Amino acid sequence: MRNQPCWRTRYLPKSESTVLQQQFNKVGKVETGSVALPAIIRSGAGGPESFQMGSMPQAKQHITSGQMHRGHMPPLTSAQQALTGTINSSMQAVQAVQASLDEFDTLPPLGTDAASQAWRKNKMDESKHEIHSQVDAITAGTASMVNLTAGDPAETDYTAVGCAVTTISSNLTEMSKGVKLLAALMEDEGANGQQLLGAAKNLACAVSDMLKTAQPASTEPRQNLLQAAGNVGQTSGELLQQIGESDANQQFQDMLMQLAKAVANAAAALVLKAKNVAQKTEDSAQQNRVIAAATQCALSTSQLVACTRVVAPTISSPVCQEQLVEAGKLVAKSVEGCVEASQGATNDEQLLRQVGSAATGVTQALNELLQHIRQYASGGQPIGRHGEATDRILDVTDNIFSSMGDAGEMVRQARILAQATSDLVNAIKADAEGETDLENSRKLLSAAKLLADATARMVEAAKGAAANPDSEEQQQKLREAAEGLRMATNAAAQNAIKKRLVNKLENAAKQAAAAATQTIAAAQHAASSNKNPAAQQQLVQSCKVVADQIPQLVQGVRGSQAQPDSPSAQLALIGASQNFLQPGAKMVTAAKATVPTISDQASAMQLSQCSKTLASALAELRTAAQKAQEACGPLEIDNALTMVRGLERDMQETKASAAEGKLKPLPGETLEKCSQDLGSSTKAVSSAIAQLLSEATQGNENYTGMAARDVAQALRSLASSARGVAANTDDPHARNAMLDCTADVMDKSASLIEETKRAIAKPGDPDSQQRLAQVAKAVSQALNRSVNCLPGQRDVDNAIRTVGEASKKLLSDKFPVSGKSFQEAQANLNEAAAGLNQSANELVQASRGTTQDLSKASGKFGQDFNHFLQAGVDMAGQSQSKEDQTQVVTNLKTISMSSSKLLLAAKALSTDPNSPNLKNQLAAAARAVTDSINQLISMCTQQAPGQKECDNALRELETVGGMLENPTEAVNDMGYSDCIDSVMENSKILGEAMAGISHNYSVCVCPQAAHTQEALEESVQMMKEAVDDLAATLSEAASAAGAVGVMVNSISQAINKMEDGPGMEPEGTFVDYQTTMVKTAKAIAVTVQEMVTKSNTNPDELGGLANQLTTEFGDLASEARCAAMTAENDEIGSHIRKQVSELGYSCTGLVSKAGALQCSPNDSYTKKELIDSARKVSEKVSHVLAALQAGNRGTQACITAASAVSGIIADLDTTIMFATAGTLNRENAETFADHREHILKTAKVLVEDTKLLVSGAGASQEKLAQAAQSSVNTITKLADVVKLGAASLGAEDPETQVVLINAVKDVAKALGDLISATKAAAGKPHDDPAMLQLKSSAKVMVTNVTSLLKTVKAVEDEATKGTRALEATIEHIKQELAVFSSPDPPPKTATPEEFIRMTKGITLATAKAVAAGNSCRQEDVIATANLSRRAIADMLHSCKQAAFHPEVKRDVQSRALRFGSECATGYLGLLEHVLVIIQKPSHDLKQQLAHFSKRVAGSVTELIQAAEAMKGTEWVDPEDPTVIAENELLGAAAAIEAAAKKLEQLKPRAKPKEADESLNFEEQILEAAKSIAAATSALVKAASAAQRELVAQGKVGAIPANAVDDGQWSQGLISAARMVAAATNNLCEAANSAVQGHASEEKLISSAKQVAASTAQLLVACKVKADQDSQTMKRLQVSKCVCVCAAGNAVKRASDNLVKAAQKAAFEAQDDQAVMVKSKMVGGIAQIIAAQEEMLRKERELEEARKKLAMIRQQQYKFLPSELREDGQDQ
Repeated sequence: MRNQPCWRTRYLPKSESTVLQQQFNKVGKVETGSVALPAIIRSGAGGPESFQMGSMPQAKQHITSGQMHRGHMPPLTSAQQALTGTINSSMQAVQAVQASLDEFDTLPPLGTDAASQAWRKNKMDESKHEIHSQVDAITAGTASMVNLTAGDPAETDYTAVGCAVTTISSNLTEMSKGVKLLAALMEDEGANGQQLLGAAKNLACAVSDMLKTAQPASTEPRQNLLQAAGNVGQTSGELLQQIGESDANQQFQDMLMQLAKAVANAAAALVLKAKNVAQKTEDSAQQNRVIAAATQCALSTSQLVACTRVVAPTISSPVCQEQLVEAGKLVAKSVEGCVEASQGATNDEQLLRQVGSAATGVTQALNELLQHIRQYASGGQPIGRHGEATDRILDVTDNIFSSMGDAGEMVRQARILAQATSDLVNAIKADAEGETDLENSRKLLSAAKLLADATARMVEAAKGAAANPDSEEQQQKLREAAEGLRMATNAAAQNAIKKRLVNKLENAAKQAAAAATQTIAAAQHAASSNKNPAAQQQLVQSCKVVADQIPQLVQGVRGSQAQPDSPSAQLALIGASQNFLQPGAKMVTAAKATVPTISDQASAMQLSQCSKTLASALAELRTAAQKAQEACGPLEIDNALTMVRGLERDMQETKASAAEGKLKPLPGETLEKCSQDLGSSTKAVSSAIAQLLSEATQGNENYTGMAARDVAQALRSLASSARGVAANTDDPHARNAMLDCTADVMDKSASLIEETKRAIAKPGDPDSQQRLAQVAKAVSQALNRSVNCLPGQRDVDNAIRTVGEASKKLLSDKFPVSGKSFQEAQANLNEAAAGLNQSANELVQASRGTTQDLSKASGKFGQDFNHFLQAGVDMAGQSQSKEDQTQVVTNLKTISMSSSKLLLAAKALSTDPNSPNLKNQLAAAARAVTDSINQLISMCTQQAPGQKECDNALRELETVGGMLENPTEAVNDMGYSDCIDSVMENSKILGEAMAGISHNYSVCVCPQAAHTQEALEESVQMMKEAVDDLAATLSEAASAAGAVGVMVNSISQAINKMEDGPGMEPEGTFVDYQTTMVKTAKAIAVTVQEMVTKSNTNPDELGGLANQLTTEFGDLASEARCAAMTAENDEIGSHIRKQVSELGYSCTGLVSKAGALQCSPNDSYTKKELIDSARKVSEKVSHVLAALQAGNRGTQACITAASAVSGIIADLDTTIMFATAGTLNRENAETFADHREHILKTAKVLVEDTKLLVSGAGASQEKLAQAAQSSVNTITKLADVVKLGAASLGAEDPETQVVLINAVKDVAKALGDLISATKAAAGKPHDDPAMLQLKSSAKVMVTNVTSLLKTVKAVEDEATKGTRALEATIEHIKQELAVFSSPDPPPKTATPEEFIRMTKGITLATAKAVAAGNSCRQEDVIATANLSRRAIADMLHSCKQAAFHPEVKRDVQSRALRFGSECATGYLGLLEHVLVIIQKPSHDLKQQLAHFSKRVAGSVTELIQAAEAMKGTEWVDPEDPTVIAENELLGAAAAIEAAAKKLEQLKPRAKPKEADESLNFEEQILEAAKSIAAATSALVKAASAAQRELVAQGKVGAIPANAVDDGQWSQGLISAARMVAAATNNLCEAANSAVQGHASEEKLISSAKQVAASTAQLLVACKVKADQDSQTMKRLQVSKCVCVCAAGNAVKRASDNLVKAAQKAAFEAQDDQAVMVKSKMVGGIAQIIAAQEEMLRKERELEEARKKLAMIRQQQYKFLPSELREDGQDQ
């Protein structure tokens, strides 16, 4: 005998599986050898055995499997890690379930009445159903895990495995709750609930064991997983047996396992045949393929057996059946693979036939298994000939109906129909022959004859249609014959059809209820990982509604199964199914909407699968319910009547239980809940009765039956609610009244249904209709009596009676005088009115609360009404005339009627609190009470004008206060946008009204009520602020939500208001309004540009910008109206209005596009439209500016000139910082002498321009414009030439450079003030205050120019330049002191902390001044002059800004201003004394320096105390700033390096290049920008090192004690580092944009200049406390030099190179532009006008940019210490 290869297969008992363990990650070398290896021979354990075909002998050896080698296992993938997390969390949930199953729930005491017994039974049925469906899901999930983990781990869908795990754990958790309740119910009935708990714990343990083996990192063999899965199936079956819900008997399950084993045996035979193929295959690759296919076949077969064990106990569940079918598909697929591998490995026909035969055997065994499953799924019994033939008849008749027009198809279907009816006739005859009852046999034969006759008619019609295929008449005859045959079939097999339809409905309802339970469990499990609370809340609400419907559906199924022939049970099932469809569909929709918001993939998949299953189940339920409804419809009325009579009997039993004291509330029933349910049930009954009457009147029996069913269901809810109310009521009388009234409702309703049945039998009979209406009225009255028995309702009725009794006093003709004075009577009436109004509001609130609240509130309302009515009667007795008395009584009657309506509305709402109509009616009734009270009080208080309006307003406010406490309730039909419009409009009216109250009261108030006036003004101010906050909040909310309708309306209203013409008389001049309009128009342009930017980067911010644009245009329109009224002529005013209107229309378009883009951020078309709209708005802004300029060209030129001067001052500030840092180097070998004459000559020209400017104020606008433009040109030249002169002095003398630049800066500031004064004085008379201010500004201008000339002449004189600098500083301080002393508030405010920091500089400057006075050295004096100028200016600015802060009190403000002025004056005296010492030094004079310095020090102390008084109690010591400084520096360095890396990525090159003329423009930009970025990075890092060295040296404190002193320096360093980083980053962005063509050269130039300025500031900050001999400082200087030299003599030079490159490119681009000049006259003129317009627009844009730059500088320099600030930066 030939040696055979050893194929080891292990056969196990029926409780185990056949397993072949496979290792997928084993890697090794290919070995070549024979398959036939020596066999292992052992003695047989059971002696000799016989071998037969188709079977395998028992195993000769058991294989002991060990762990796999983990050393070669790859790391877990992210999907495996996610599965591990899911399993771990699920195991925790399983452990919690195990712990919770130690004890069952505690039931509340239950009664013995029918309702309590029904509750027990229903709860047990519901619990069993839920447990069954949850066990189904657990076994299905287990089978799914087995199937999904069968293959290669690399191909496993771990998300689906996680979904299965989640399904198991979530259902186990929910199952434990039902098990505990069911165990408690079983114990209550005497059964053993502990056994049920034990079975549930066993299932939980089995699940836990299975989850442990399913870990991706588990080393256990797969057989352990299969064994654990089998245990889950076994324990599931045991649990179902405990609750009596086993799906199938043991015989069926044994057969199922035998069929699975048969598949395994057949597969084993196939494996043997495949082995034979492998033996004879020479190709090793084919051999391995056959072996692998055979192995896979064995594995899939063992998989099938394992799945069968798992799902056998729950095989009725479709999902379990699906898993078993899926396992069968895997077997079929592996069989095909085995056959294909064998066919590819050999051509031996005999072997292939054997393999094919074995494969056929597997297929047959598999089909038998699946057929067994399908047989059980269909009900366990064959459908029978009746059912099969009936179904075919119904289907074929449908096909005939749909084939009209195709005679051939109709005839073909008719043949099939004839055969089906023949089969049905034969089946009916066979039943008749076997029937023992002659009457039944006769009925069957009669039905068969009718069916045979109908078939004969159909056959004849078919012949006619076949003979005349084109005849529509013959086809119609065939259709009619088919309809007749269908009707005969329904009549013949009606009972069988109905039974099958009801059976289908039962199955569909069971599956729908199970699917809904699974979906609810999945929704609860997914809640923790849902990132959208709104979607989760919506899903939870829909789940609650469905959860309330599931018990009714389950009860319907159980009732129909228990009473299969009961029409009542069948109709109850149909009704429950139809009621379940709508909430089920809503839950499916909510679940599908929630799936994308769940972060956990496994939970999301579980919810998605459950919702799909539920949707499918609902579709089947809808179809089954509809068909069952058609079959059972005529029985609806009788069933409804039976149900109502049964409810009446139940109420009588409930009353008997109550009398015996055994009536107990059911679990969950409270008085409030049952009362509300009773109210809503009453409404439902009334609605159903109205529908019943309507259908009965029309005579439609089918619809009438459905309406009767609805009435019965509503009455069942009513009976349940009434029982709950009675069970929770302690008063026996009230309890019996409720039960009696409800029983009466049932009796009257039964009579109504009986009368309806008679009316249907006699349609159109007037007597029947009349009786029907009378009975319906009786039912309605009984319902009202039932509702009136509710707690709270009785009290409301008592209050209504109280109002009625009290109102009888008003029927008298005489009202005697009470003896009280008129004032006393009026006061009593007012007090009673307030009490009644308050009681009305409390009643409104109580109607939404508990019955106790309603009872208390209604009682109080009745008492207060009595009191009020008595006060009203007393007031009527005080009336002087009969007419007045009649009016009082009439109003009292109105109040009585309104009060009754209010009580009725409260009563109705308390029974149905969710009715929106009732809420509106209640609110209207409450307002009616308030209005009627106001009307009465108004009439009685005519003698005090204003009093009644205030009282009325207070009462109305109290009324609407309650509405605000329930903001979720609708009070009108307006939408969101309409509501916002209304609130904003009324907010404006409210603000104006409050201002009117304050104004009118102040006019009329008497001197004795001054304190009242003050309180009123405070209240009005608080109200105004609240209204403003409300308007702002609403505006922001609307803009954030993309709701732009409010903004568009606001712009339109602003336009209309502007165009309406004159309103209030303007208070200012045209120049004032022109100035403000220019500023506002430029702000609009900035906002528009920002909107364009945000449309690409962050569309979410467009709403806020659109809101800002709306506000700015509103301001512009308001200013335009006044400007038009004050213009020189109507033409200019009209032109301004026109241009502003056009701008407004463009703004509405832009705002609309912004809203659209905010809603659709990725819509490129909308984005393009927004950009186009922005361009139009920008054009309209230029038109507005042009119109303003045309109106007053001179003042417009002054505005432009002032903006240009601000830019010059800012540029001089930057130059001063470079000079202070010692980096303002001379060009070539020039000297100051080379520039002196040019400076003097330019200064003299400026003096002449100044004279023209002053005279231009009284001249024409044209001359004023020329003078302003000329002065700007001259100051620009003067600043440039002075900067060159300062640079020629050399960086070794920085103080002198600063003195010179400060001098020209003073001139520039004076010129700016002069231009502003000129603009204000233009066109004014000579005695106007503006002209006086102009003359004063002119004097300052002349003084500063003179000072500049003196400084220029003395700058090279070593003996006098210090003296000259000190004189200039003294003059500057005097000018600053004059500005400080003016009453005008500063443009911005500052904090007390900033103020204190500025005072520190005074101390340092004082010490410097004393030292300079003692040394008399010119260099010390110069340093003192520069430091003093900066310190005093900073102090004065911050002092005034802090003093004018809105939170600073008046007394503290005046104190700060006084000491600020004294400090500056004292310091001025010190400098003047130093000047005297320098000119005439003496010992006595130097001795007096101490006196001056002490005076300054005292003022500084007072200043600090004043600042601390500003701070109040909120002041805390600042934290240590040194660490913050170092972190900021390092962060700035990192930001610069990141920006530099971004530059490197723009255009990679093979080798570094230098920025020179050999590169093109883009390359020059990139290289120059890279150089600047590298240099600034090194600079900031060196500054960081310098900061650390200063801490180490002790010059900067490392403890909080020095934080205040050193914080000034540290904050400066921080700010400087931030500026360098930000400026460098902006430069890189500008370079990037410029290279890509997205940015202009101007932006690049501005960015480069900003880098230069911020670098200078950083150098100044580092030098403030640095040791000049410090190594780090030297490195900083080296770093600075690297920055200077590498990029071209400092960052400044590098920036200049970049600027020059950009400017050169811009000029070249302009030179390259070809201009086509039109030859025609008209076209040429138009071309000139267009060019001029563009030039003006560019000029305005330049002015706007300068203004914006100045504003940015002001904001950036807000928190800088004195060392880093220069004069004028806050201006």
